[in-house]
Amino acid sequence: MASPSTMIAASKPTILSTYRTLTRLIKLLPSKQKPEKQLQEIRQTFRKNSVLSDETDIKTCIQQAGEKIAYLRIVTPKKSSTEGNKRWIYTKDGAVQIEGSGAGNTRGDGGRVLSNFDGKNLDPCKIITHNGQLRRMGFQNNLHAKGLF
Repeated sequence: MASPSTMIAASKPTILSTYRTLTRLIKLLPSKQKPEKQLQEIRQTFRKNSVLSDETDIKTCIQQAGEKIAYLRIVTPKKSSTEGNKRWIYTKDGAVQIEGSGAGNTRGDGGRVLSNFDGKNLDPCKIITHNGQLRRMGFQNNLHAKGLF
């Protein structure tokens, strides 16, 4: 059987990883959920359990912390993008970033239409990507189905 110091040393990276994940998720909580109080509670719990030497007790505490992590991952709001949608149009002169919501025609400097994509029709770049993925998956053409219908 392994010595107690070996068991503690073997589980130390797991414990530290669990603690870091918990603190990171708690810091992402909105202020109305009082993350400072929860952070202090996690610190006290980990300090209190730092004297544990029984392997089953350590595993139980790690499992409870894992359950808290799972819950926090569900309730923690995701970071919202403050930059909005970025659209790029590639011309012979290079890439041009288009600002805005993307509704309506996008016109170049001379008034020439660069893109007709307005969010309601099919984006030509997405169609090209889709066709490329179909070829990659083996759906190159429909010759195998001709004459069956």
